[in-house]
Parts: sequence; structure tokens; C-alpha cells
Amino acid sequence: MSHWNRIAPFSSDHQPRRLERWEYRRNDGRVRAFDVEVQTGKSLDVLALKGTNLNDIRSYSEFLQRTAARLYGERLSAQPRHNCPICRSSLQNAAVELQVFGVPYVRCADCGHVAVGLQADAAALGRVFEESEKHSEAYVDKAAIDTRMKQIIAPKLEWCIRHYRQCRGREPVRLLDVGAGGGHFVAGAQRHGLKAEGFEKSRASRAFAKEAFGIDLRSEEFTRTESVPADIVTFWGLLEYLQEPREFLAAARRAIAPDGMLVVEVPRVDALGTRVQAVQGASIARHMDPTTHINAFSDESLCTALVEEGFGPVAAWYFGMDAYETMIQAALKADDTAFVSAFSSWIPVLQQSADIGRQCDDVIVAAVSMRE
Repeated sequence: MSHWNRIAPFSSDHQPRRLERWEYRRNDGRVRAFDVEVQTGKSLDVLALKGTNLNDIRSYSEFLQRTAARLYGERLSAQPRHNCPICRSSLQNAAVELQVFGVPYVRCADCGHVAVGLQADAAALGRVFEESEKHSEAYVDKAAIDTRMKQIIAPKLEWCIRHYRQCRGREPVRLLDVGAGGGHFVAGAQRHGLKAEGFEKSRASRAFAKEAFGIDLRSEEFTRTESVPADIVTFWGLLEYLQEPREFLAAARRAIAPDGMLVVEVPRVDALGTRVQAVQGASIARHMDPTTHINAFSDESLCTALVEEGFGPVAAWYFGMDAYETMIQAALKADDTAFVSAFSSWIPVLQQSADIGRQCDDVIVAAVSMRE
């Protein structure tokens, strides 16, 4: 069993940025300490990005439920997952954290990681990622390009560059984005002057990147490909899709320059949004979706994976869409399309509280190689 501890003054909770010490005690008793700059909160017009059409949300949720039935149904003989994909501990008696579409998510007792308790056929999962245009809709919406570039891509790119500059004392030159979606982040990095390229398995997303940005994303398997070493490698919402996420972290070690930096964004399981979606009758259209998000990370499980694959965390950014999720689930429950609009002014206030209290459903962690 491994243990993580945070050391920070109580008063730092009220600061948008603060320095914390994160300590990792390994099974053999050795302790590693990391000074981590923590940031909370992120401005986002979530209604402009996600919308409030309840019929569309219900329809997408029903699509996910049908997909889950195909992936985990008896005909495919989905097998129980025996070991935690992060710390390798046995999941034989793991507690069920919640069920979505009848599919159980189980929690590792050692590192707190939560994963779908069944292993779907790998080829079937691959087809979902590569061929399903429906799953890629959020990333190939032309109407949302400007909103996504300004409110999502630009702040993330600035955060990455700032922390790279702080760690390395120079500007990054080359960036590699793995799981690049519609190519938005690659395009943003190129516009900033970086030599940027991306990997993406989804055919619909690759086609969108070519049409919208003139970018040819690479379709080959990242873990089996050699690239020019990058200053920054990014995994935006990638590890939750993978049956063995540590394989991609190991591949990142090979793809990053000796003075490079890895940036990983994952969904957090210990969040208000998760609890809302665990309520009986919730219509799941994002976050805890077992057709794509087969992993949901605790802070401990993410940092354990990073350290065990040779990376030390240097910065973390907590934010999410929990308030939006809460409002949407309430509106669906009441079948009231005006509910979200009536309470839309509450969303940023409630989300700020969730972010500060680390009850948000998203985190970004920047980490550097510990080989130095």
C-alpha cells in the first residue's frame, strides 16, 4: 500500500494559487517529496459550450446506454477486472463505487482509483474510439470552435507554457498532443509558434482537424511509435479511455526530451458531479460514462501512476463542470427546460466552491522526469 499526504497552510485554501508539498510514501518506506503549485477555478461559459437542450442530453444518454449494452453485455462475455490498472492491487473484493447503465465502477482499496469492474473486449472498445462519430460530436462541432479555442485551449496552453518556463527557464519549442480530438490544442500551439503535432484514433476527429485547421493528425499507435523528443507532451482527457493507462505514461517517458514536461488531464472521481450522477435515475451524458471513461482517478491514483512511471508532479489545476451537471440532472428530474436558465447565475458561484474544496470533476497535473 502507498500513501500520499498534502502539506499546506489552512489559509492557502482562499488563494487562487498556492504552493503545497505532496509527499509519497512507498511500500518500501521510502518517501519522495514534491513542491506543487496548486491552482483552483477556471472561467468557462459552460452553457455556450454544452447547451441545455434536455432532449439532446436524453438522446445522447440513451445512445451511451445502448453502446454500454453492446460492450458489456453477456454476448461479449466481459470479464471481471482482477487488478487495479494503477497500483496493480487485487480488485477481487473491491467495493462498488457506483453503477452506470448497470455497469459497475469499483474502487481500489489501496490507491483509491476507480475503474469499470468489467473488461470489455479490447477490439470492441477500439472500434468505439475509432469509428463512432457520435462519441466525437463534442470535438467536431464547428459552431463551438471559437468558444473552445478561447475558453479552453488558450488558458490550458498558457498554463502549460508558464509552468514549462518556470521549471526549465526557457520557452518550449516542440509539443506533442496525444489523443488530440479535433486538433484544437495542436492548432492553438501552432498559432503560438510551437512545432506541434498530434495523435488521434478517431476517424471523425482526424477528418475534422484536417478540414477545420489543415492539420494531419497521426493515426498510428502512440505507444509503438518513435517521435522527435518533445519539450511538452500532453494527454488531454486520454488516460480515462485506456485499459492500461500506465503504458501511455511509459511511452511518454520515451517521447519527452530530457528537460521536457508531461501534462495530464483526467476526470476526478471524488467530485460533486460523480455523486450527482450516482443518484438513481440520472441521465449520464458525460463524465462517468463506461463506454469511454473506463477510469476515474483519485488524486492519489493519478500521482501514484505518474511517480511509478518516473514523473514527479510540479503543478496541479483543479476545476470542473459539477455545478452545470447538478443543474442539468435537476432539470431532467423535474422535466423543466427552463430550470437551468433560471438558475444559470448560480453555476459559476457553486463551481467556484467545488473547485476550492477539490470536489470538482477535473484536474490537470504537470510533471517532470525524475531521471535528472
